[in-house]
Amino acid sequence: MTKVSVPDLGEIDYRHLDSTPPEGVKTPTHVLTQEVIVDNKPQPLRVLRPYKAACLQVPVSVGQEATITLHALFSCFEKAKEVSEGLAGDVLWGFQQIGISPALTYKGLDELAKLGYIKFQAKDGAYVELSSTAAEGAFVRYQPKLLRMVYDGEA
Repeated sequence: MTKVSVPDLGEIDYRHLDSTPPEGVKTPTHVLTQEVIVDNKPQPLRVLRPYKAACLQVPVSVGQEATITLHALFSCFEKAKEVSEGLAGDVLWGFQQIGISPALTYKGLDELAKLGYIKFQAKDGAYVELSSTAAEGAFVRYQPKLLRMVYDGEA
């Protein structure tokens, strides 16, 4: 029986629905399947600390240049309402625009890197020292130690 009765259409021949391929068509020998595991566990909400609260998180053992640099970073984060990384040269230039000398910012960034608050990542993806020639065009990457000062809760 190759006919089926469908309301409003009458009887339909369904032989054309046969799953055998037409003559001359090659059938696939392998069937590839993919499986995706989705973790639907909600991420913890990270709330940016206000400028004054973030400044209170800076340890007293951090030097003066690094503290000034951190305070300027915290001010930028609060103004932008987000934490964003950028080029080390852009940080030096931006802080100079608000009256912080590039030499002071350079010393502050270098000290923060030595203390483990930030790292400098060159264009090739390698982490470098700020004083190296590969640091030209390097990105400032914030480390968990700094992010714990910036965010309420765990970072």
